[in-house]
Amino acid sequence: MMVYNQTFFSLAGFTINPVLKVYVVVALVLVYIISVSGNIVTISAINLVHDLQKTMYFFLRNLATLDILFISSTVPKLLEILITGDNDVVLSGCLLQLYIYVSAGSTMFYTLGLLSIDRYIAVCHPLQYSTIMTHQLCWRSTIASWTFGFLVFIPSIVLMSQLQWCRAHAVIDHFFCDGSALLRLACSDTQMAETSFSFFACFAVVGSMIPTISSYCFILSSIFSISSPSGRSKTFSTCSSHFVAVVIGYGSCIFIYVLPKDIFSCSSAKTVAIFNSIVGPFLHPFIYTLRNQVVHSSLKRKRSLTQYHGNTCSMP
Repeated sequence: MMVYNQTFFSLAGFTINPVLKVYVVVALVLVYIISVSGNIVTISAINLVHDLQKTMYFFLRNLATLDILFISSTVPKLLEILITGDNDVVLSGCLLQLYIYVSAGSTMFYTLGLLSIDRYIAVCHPLQYSTIMTHQLCWRSTIASWTFGFLVFIPSIVLMSQLQWCRAHAVIDHFFCDGSALLRLACSDTQMAETSFSFFACFAVVGSMIPTISSYCFILSSIFSISSPSGRSKTFSTCSSHFVAVVIGYGSCIFIYVLPKDIFSCSSAKTVAIFNSIVGPFLHPFIYTLRNQVVHSSLKRKRSLTQYHGNTCSMP
């Protein structure tokens, strides 16, 4: 079989009825704008409001930054495919998209793990919270998660860049440069690249899922021991929404990266990837920040103080 050291790929995207394509594009544009705007609001609020300079919001600011990077790695190209029909991507651009996607996604899972541990200590060990969750520990753990998340996939990307391909202009059966879909097109031996990529993807998902699920189990146990029905209901409402985000993120990634590839079709993988790469980053600002009453009250106090100082300065 002839092999190619090719430059271009084509992304298959989705087969959509032309009548429905306009609605899909409008919905996708709105989702992207709302997601990016919501996460920018989260970052700005945490930076500007002194009451939000706490460890939980420190992790939420990092999560918002990663959400913007994560959703921006896939949606703009998908919109380009749907609007212009240009589904071509160069090999270097394809590998760069894959690198940003998996690195930002892995770091996001590590951040969710840190956030769940933070909530576990706050709910189950409130008296020791300020002693354990110090500012220094937050910075160190965040730097470690970003460094590890953006370094571990470099060897896999380098190995993929050295592969030979079976067709001169192969079609990637996905709406972005997914690693598994890309490796299916190679004619040379992919064992090292596939093993490396799968190992670190599984480590990011399973390694961060264990402390995340464990923390929420302890939190739920602590909630059921609360004697006040109103306090139990309020705490459970907050944690249940967090748990929904965790289930969407981890459930979709386990389906794509952890389960054996031969038990589901490419179309199923593409559909599930929508929840991971688009729905998750879209929901995070609403679940973690925009519906948070502490954030609302802090922003109201900030606005009231700003208006008060403004009125004071304008007095003769």
